[in-house]
Amino acid sequence: MTEKILIEVIPVSNKQDSSLQIKMSDMIFKELGLQNQQKIELSCSRNSVIVEIVSINESEPVIQCNDLILQELQLPAENFPITLFKRSNQILEIGPVVGLLTEVSDKNNQVSLGSIKEFCEELSLYANEIGVFFYVFSLNTFYINSGYTYVDGTWKKSIVPYPQVVHNRIHSRKREQSRRFLDFTDELEMNNIPYFNDHFLNKWEVHEILNEQEHLHSYLPDTELLTSKEVLFKMLEKYECVFVKPVHGSQGRNIFRIHKSDKDQYLLDYTTFSGDIETVHQSFASLFQSLFSRLKQHTFIVQQCISLLQYKEKPLDFRVLCQKQLSEKWQLTSAIARVSSKDQFVSNLARGGEIQKVNNVLFDNFDSKQIPHIKRLIKELALEVAEIIDGTAEGIFAELGIDLALDETGKPTIIEVNTKPSKNQEQYQLSTKIRPSAKAILHHCVYLSNLD
Repeated sequence: MTEKILIEVIPVSNKQDSSLQIKMSDMIFKELGLQNQQKIELSCSRNSVIVEIVSINESEPVIQCNDLILQELQLPAENFPITLFKRSNQILEIGPVVGLLTEVSDKNNQVSLGSIKEFCEELSLYANEIGVFFYVFSLNTFYINSGYTYVDGTWKKSIVPYPQVVHNRIHSRKREQSRRFLDFTDELEMNNIPYFNDHFLNKWEVHEILNEQEHLHSYLPDTELLTSKEVLFKMLEKYECVFVKPVHGSQGRNIFRIHKSDKDQYLLDYTTFSGDIETVHQSFASLFQSLFSRLKQHTFIVQQCISLLQYKEKPLDFRVLCQKQLSEKWQLTSAIARVSSKDQFVSNLARGGEIQKVNNVLFDNFDSKQIPHIKRLIKELALEVAEIIDGTAEGIFAELGIDLALDETGKPTIIEVNTKPSKNQEQYQLSTKIRPSAKAILHHCVYLSNLD
């Protein structure tokens, strides 16, 4: 087993000091069996330097490095905790180095990470606890060897080493399909750098993967790719209520719900940026004409409407977060109920939905003896979906948000699978503690780094 110790790197700025000497607490020497004043190779990611290590009397495990050594290792001139590994009597390594890729706005020294700001802060704080060098970067900063580290409550741009693991949190599907992103992932693959989650999965792709599993058919709403008006007509004849959803949609936008009444009228509800809009059409031809201008911009699916459980007369669904941690095994990290706002038919928080504890909504609808079975069924179904997606879709996946619905009998239905689930939907979002999902991300990064 590799010998290791959690240390703090302390820069010692002295422009006259051009020596390649590192001063280490004597406790590190004792812990790792090192010799005072020996020459050793110190590496971090792809960079290494031959240094002399000198023992100093310090009560804490620290190493002091001058500017030249930090520059050789592409490390910032800031104090930071990290893990020191003894590879042999001649080689020491510090790491692992984990980068999170996202969109970063950096104007007038004001760094914005958008909706995942707090989550990135949690990752950074927990990385400090477990000795991981963590930074955030964009496609723009990657090619100039820089990123953003969280120092004293602010994100600071600095030189950073090449990542050994990358967590992909690009929010834009368009950017993820760009030539620049594809070149970036090609480079990672060429250098054997693992990255997750690999890419967005669209709704039709997910449906096709899950529909291959015959035992899941009873948990999947009937779904068709909307390739013609005949498809929509047949689905309405069959179910009288359907959803029309963009395959690349998110946050509940641009979803249509269509009801066919006894009088052969068609009631159309749809979500927009400004709210829900409802119209009545006297014929299918009128309905489709109204839809056509909105549908031609994107690819859509048609999906059977599901009878949703309600909480205080509002429909609800469940977001179950499944993650890998220190292995390839999927685990359930958190589960919440999402209750739609008044008069909305989607429960997304971006559309005014609210979070409730799973127990609250279950106790409001079921006998207490049924609830353990229902919760177990939700957990087992979510984990199975995660394993199937992971085992079938191309690329590495380590975090999936599984959206499930329950009917009045407690039977679950799979609604959607999210490869980059929102970080504003967990039970700890109002707490100052580090959420289990942040810990799981970093533990899996350590696992993928193969350094431990």
